[in-house]
Amino acid sequence: MAGFTYIILLFSLYTTFAKDCIINRVPEQMAFEKQLRKDLKCGYHVFDPPFGNNTTSDINVRFIMKRFSFNSDEEIFSMQSWMFISWIDERLKWDPEKYYGTTETELTSMSLWTPGFRLFNSADSNDFDRYYYVWCRVRNTGLVSCVPKITHEALCSVKLTNWPYDQQECKLEFGPWSSKWSKFNMNFTSRAISMLGAEYGAEWFISDYRQEANFSSEKQLTMYFTLEREATGLAAIVVYPAIILTALSITCLFMDVRQNVRLAMISFSLFGHYYFLREVMDNLPKHSLDPPNLLFYYRGSLILTMFIVLFTFLLDAICKVKVTPQNYFLTINDSVYESFGKYFIVPKWNIDDDTIKNKQFSEDWTKFANIINCAFNVIIILTYIILYCVLMPKPIPVNY
Repeated sequence: MAGFTYIILLFSLYTTFAKDCIINRVPEQMAFEKQLRKDLKCGYHVFDPPFGNNTTSDINVRFIMKRFSFNSDEEIFSMQSWMFISWIDERLKWDPEKYYGTTETELTSMSLWTPGFRLFNSADSNDFDRYYYVWCRVRNTGLVSCVPKITHEALCSVKLTNWPYDQQECKLEFGPWSSKWSKFNMNFTSRAISMLGAEYGAEWFISDYRQEANFSSEKQLTMYFTLEREATGLAAIVVYPAIILTALSITCLFMDVRQNVRLAMISFSLFGHYYFLREVMDNLPKHSLDPPNLLFYYRGSLILTMFIVLFTFLLDAICKVKVTPQNYFLTINDSVYESFGKYFIVPKWNIDDDTIKNKQFSEDWTKFANIINCAFNVIIILTYIILYCVLMPKPIPVNY
């Protein structure tokens, strides 16, 4: 009990006599700045624009991109950036001489009138930058500068015609959050955004940028971003196999139909088409109204390969015919093999004397099969060339 009484006595003596011993270490300038902030807030109405009602003013706006991402499955383009905003507020002017030479101070955006901005093509209908909490720098001239960190998510439709070497153009449509009491224009330099040092999203990179300004519309600034897919890995999975299967199918055309090797290789090519078609479907980012041309190429190549299989059986059957061919078959053979056309018959399947003696194959029917095979090869190769030129996706050339 005596100890508790002693503590109470010491506390009473401290509160009575020690106040005059406290040293005030707060700099005089900070005291003036505290008074400045108090004076600036006095009579200041946050919801009243600094340029008066029914008056249009300019708000300087500039974006610095920090990172972006593009979700092609959900068709959403996301950009995280620093938004540099500055404007003149006449109500925030002061004389530095009255406040220890203070020329600038900081106030929260919630204690100031701040311009609001809308993203018209937002993925979220309630997404708008009308309110944001950040410290704003205020100068004695009335210049207010705020740098909020904002993430915008915009809808961006995906076109997969040239997948996986596809390009997508996404845009951000900005405008002021204006009302009949507060109107302003977005004032920006020749390039409204800086992307230097931005962290690019996985799978995509920005290859081009352009912007449009229209101050007579609500959408005063539209920024267009051209995105290109990082297609090296996908090309190795779905594009290069299509070229290899094409080469395999064409190679089979020059093999002897009387040998089982041709049938085995063309059957392997047929299975490869089916397998890699499944790979294409598994790697497609989405099912859209404009399917990739690569699917059509695989489909066309698959149909041609099936024709090669059926034609292999047909030519093999022709070569094995043992009856004497009719005169018009012989006429066709003579007109081709006894003229300059014989140099265009590639390949030529010849038969040896032992085979002829055993009558296992007929030489006339083999010559006729050579002619038919040569014409069929020309048609198939020309069809593949057309398919490749029209449907095969190709890398987008880089403009330096």
